Amino acid sequence: MKIISFKLRGKMAHFRKFYSNSSALSYFIPPRTTIIGIVAGLLGRKRDEYYEDFSLDKCNISIASNMSVKKSIHKLNNLMIKRQRDLNGSSEHHSQTATEFIIPQNIRTGFLEYQIWIHHNSTKIMNELEKIFNIDFPSYHSLGISMALGTAFSLGWIESTEIVEGMDKGCGDVQSINSIIPVSRLKEIKVKEIRKDKYRLIKEEVPLEFDSERLITERGIGNMIINLEGNSIIAQVDSFVELEDGKSIMWME
Repeated sequence: MKIISFKLRGKMAHFRKFYSNSSALSYFIPPRTTIIGIVAGLLGRKRDEYYEDFSLDKCNISIASNMSVKKSIHKLNNLMIKRQRDLNGSSEHHSQTATEFIIPQNIRTGFLEYQIWIHHNSTKIMNELEKIFNIDFPSYHSLGISMALGTAFSLGWIESTEIVEGMDKGCGDVQSINSIIPVSRLKEIKVKEIRKDKYRLIKEEVPLEFDSERLITERGIGNMIINLEGNSIIAQVDSFVELEDGKSIMWME
């Protein structure tokens, strides 16, 4: 199968958890719903009109965090904007909101880097994406949106786009998985087979899919195992995708 691979990079990110209210909590990785929003924006699709085209049955997405990351909480002074003149900050009803940001271990010298793999059942959509990603320099290349890592003030960019071939593999020996691992397809993590400083694993529940009413579907929530150190995970899983460059990934589901 043909797979488009690219990197999302930036200085900071905020992927707001859907159940956050008074505090704006963030996922460590961009949820699948965020990635399809970015891809749909690149294609120039209108808001809330692309969910069916990028459903779990039609579009496969895998994610990896390539760099060691951490969270940092900051208070944001949010404004209530009802008129254009409210943008100068002179109106009342400012809201102090505790907000989680994902940042690199060293914010001065480091960057966030998320590796994204995407395969769509539609040859037409894959061809459109291939044309958009056919660039040889970092950019905000888009037909509809500027690139952001979650929120608009967390600007990012795309790098290292390539087209790779992948092959589905069934259950076998222990593998070095280069992406996140869906808990539903995990058999065992071989923690003892790698140095402790290479592992900082968490389990995070992330949204995967919306319906046409922007509601999470029955299959639209999934638990993922993430290595916050940016390294692969030695594990036994029920199936995976082997890429031609030797990496092994798993689709979010």
